[in-house]
Amino acid sequence: MRTDKEIAFNLRKQGKSYKEIHTELGMSVSTLSNWFHGHDFSEAIKKSLNEQSIIKGTERLRSLHKTRGALLDAYYEQAREEAAAELKKNINDPLFVSAIAAYWGEGDKAKNGQVRLANTDPKMIKLFSDFLTTFCSVPEHKLRGALYIYPNLDEETCKKFWKKETGLTHFHKTMVLPNRHKTKRLPYGTCTILVSNTYLKKKMLFWIDQLPEMVLNMVPSETK
Repeated sequence: MRTDKEIAFNLRKQGKSYKEIHTELGMSVSTLSNWFHGHDFSEAIKKSLNEQSIIKGTERLRSLHKTRGALLDAYYEQAREEAAAELKKNINDPLFVSAIAAYWGEGDKAKNGQVRLANTDPKMIKLFSDFLTTFCSVPEHKLRGALYIYPNLDEETCKKFWKKETGLTHFHKTMVLPNRHKTKRLPYGTCTILVSNTYLKKKMLFWIDQLPEMVLNMVPSETK
């Protein structure tokens, strides 16, 4: 009758891992390690198992990436469906329409997760801020401002101006730009309002794509 050690060696020669042998025979992994230590066949099998593990790990990662991609596609499709319903619902609301139009002209249209709009007029920044909190449910503390000023401007004075006029309270580091236009100077620089939200960015891109055609279709034919 074969001993457990003999059975373990036969299982090892068949390519079984320590864990598999432990599960089948019940002896500890440390015991198996002592038995197999120094045996050429065990080292070869160990190498083979490591290679198999790498292959399985790579396949698992690919499967996870594929699953994640499918989930993201479904998630962003939901964003587009929501955007379509909200556009239809709010097409006659002046704040909604004017904010989308403003983003169409002045907003960041890159396919990333940043919703950004820059302007020199604080009313434009305030309008877009109100739009984000009212229609997009963005909490005020998530809104960020970023100032772009010329060297002759005082940063704190500019920041106080934009805070007062727009209601923004959180600002990124101010960027100082070279003053190349000696006759064209902005007294308080330019302000960018931004929020990081990929889901919202998908909706913004949908809105600026669909709004023009939707509005044009509302114009009476005799005025076209």
